[in-house]
Amino acid sequence: MGMDNPPRSWYTRSSSQRMKNTLARRLSAVLVLALIAGCKPPKYAAYESINKDFTASVPWGWQVMTDQQDNDFAQATFIGPFDPDFYLGAPSLSVRWFRRYRPHRLSDGRLEMYGGADDFIHQMLKQVYAPQYVLTALDGKLSYKRGPNDEAVEVIPEITLKASGLKAKAFTVESAVPAPEANKWGISAQSGTNKPFVLRKHAYAVVSIADGFYVLTYPATERGYGKFLDKFAGLMGSFLPSTAGPAGPKIRVPGSH
Repeated sequence: MGMDNPPRSWYTRSSSQRMKNTLARRLSAVLVLALIAGCKPPKYAAYESINKDFTASVPWGWQVMTDQQDNDFAQATFIGPFDPDFYLGAPSLSVRWFRRYRPHRLSDGRLEMYGGADDFIHQMLKQVYAPQYVLTALDGKLSYKRGPNDEAVEVIPEITLKASGLKAKAFTVESAVPAPEANKWGISAQSGTNKPFVLRKHAYAVVSIADGFYVLTYPATERGYGKFLDKFAGLMGSFLPSTAGPAGPKIRVPGSH
């Protein structure tokens, strides 16, 4: 019997239906895989500040909070998903703008004012992290040199940002601070006393611009530092200022290297 015209009994109703169901399941599986592949979110999102003074790539899906004081201070904070290894359970990145010699009022009522990037770094190290801290480059290498009397002298490493070609003073500060008893996240127990403390490991990139400077920050803990360091690297590499702060004059940058 020829195969061109097989008898109807070869294709029973039940076998035909099974074939249709199998094909439908296979097509459904393919469609689901295609949808998963097509809907996978990107790693970064393009961000332009509300003042249109800079652009950067920030982690996809992170919340954004902004703050501003006239044109002298501005801040954009990007807050990630809950992570128990971070203080208050909130990993974050931020970009801040400071105009030189302009006071900025903090949330607790205190004022801060800086003469420039170097003054900011000096004040921040002495007032936030002293008396005991460890200063390193972003790659973890100690950032010191020997002084004339063989004493250790801090050296602030400098890097070139990829997108802008601008120089940035980039470093990490590690320092312990007592933790509020009410906080449960990002806390370590001090050896010998079991008292709660936060082992801060904060990364900075300070970028000088005419009349001011930007501060890119990754305020992590020692336990959580490695989890989102790549996100901070992405922020630094893509950071591209177009004006000298909010409502500032347009600037020209060296360009990508």
